[in-house]
Amino acid sequence: MKTPILILLCTCFSFNMFSQSEDSLNSNYINVYLDGVYNFEEYIKVEIPYVNYMRNRFTADVHLMVASQTTGSGGRDYTLFFLGQNEFAGKNDTLHFFDNINNTEDESRKGLVLYMKLGLMPYIAKKSIDIPVTITSNVVATSVEKQVDDKWNGWVYGVSSYVNISLNSNYKSYNLNGNLNANKITEEWKLGFNLGTYINTETFDFGDGETFESINNGSYSSAVIVNSLNDHWSIGGEANFNASTYSNYDAQISVSPAIEYNIFPYTSSTTKLLTFFYKVGPEYMDYTDTTIFGKTTELLVRERLDISLSLQQKWGSISLGINGSNYFHDLSKNSAGCFTSIEWSIVEGLTLNGYFNVDFINDQLNLPLGELSDEEVLLQLTERQTDYSFFTFFGLNYTFGSIYNNVVNPRFDGGNSYYFNN
Repeated sequence: MKTPILILLCTCFSFNMFSQSEDSLNSNYINVYLDGVYNFEEYIKVEIPYVNYMRNRFTADVHLMVASQTTGSGGRDYTLFFLGQNEFAGKNDTLHFFDNINNTEDESRKGLVLYMKLGLMPYIAKKSIDIPVTITSNVVATSVEKQVDDKWNGWVYGVSSYVNISLNSNYKSYNLNGNLNANKITEEWKLGFNLGTYINTETFDFGDGETFESINNGSYSSAVIVNSLNDHWSIGGEANFNASTYSNYDAQISVSPAIEYNIFPYTSSTTKLLTFFYKVGPEYMDYTDTTIFGKTTELLVRERLDISLSLQQKWGSISLGINGSNYFHDLSKNSAGCFTSIEWSIVEGLTLNGYFNVDFINDQLNLPLGELSDEEVLLQLTERQTDYSFFTFFGLNYTFGSIYNNVVNPRFDGGNSYYFNN
């Protein structure tokens, strides 16, 4: 008799637990689907508890889609699209939240939630006369305006470095990396400069008195200048320097004037881009070792064309592109590639995620002459000849059950939340 009684008690407890979950839903609240705010989803549900959060977009009154892009100061420009559905079909609004690069994560999520609240208010007001929120302001009225001067004149500078050391009795690894950058972005101009270096050393002890040392060092710098001609055309140029023990370069220097055309206006870049980018210019190579073509130095001219499409819509997002380049002295020395990235909400509960990239390579002029040692091959210390490179991943995700997901329960998240969040 104990077993049936125990099952009955568990059943009653489970029924009561799920009933309480349903009580947290309110038919007077609007139904909202969050899209693109994965890092802050639980925080948003706690701070905005007066809406019903839907598990899929097809059953929502408001599809709240968030897209972002980097600002000139290194922060983020979040674009919030409030897309009405069902009784709100045709009512669409857009807000922008500019997140300062110096903001903490808490300040960022608070700012984002504030703009979400502002954007949801018109929908909440139309849903019910019993509005479950209070609107307050801490702004003090004043007639005095203060103009803040920017002593940096729009320039943003960054300095970064890291050291990674890993040791045991048979192995030693030292990784050092440093980087400097300066950027200035306005509506008319985009200026970017970058400088860096890295040192990677590994030592292997085979246990028989023999050791092997792996060294992969390099340095790099780049400069980009872009002028916005109008809402579709941009013109500018790139300059690059690269030195790499892996790629057999003491110095690789290129200077390339460039032009870009966007089919869509740049003002709609958060949701759609279709760009044609072309650059051409001289490239000087000073090789560490003599190449397979018998060269120690050479000066060539190279061109490159990139065509890219990026869309972010209610059904998901997709990015794809194709590219090709060649040297003018020998058109057979060329490369071409393509990529696709997709996140597609196919039907209710079914989502496709995937990425695909392939490159066809026939322009490795830098390959060193001679055979590589087994250690160089196994540890990938030196670039090797290849005709192509390929990478892909894809997956389907299907969820079913309750259409609501209002409740936030952070228990056990500090340990292992895998079973409940995946």
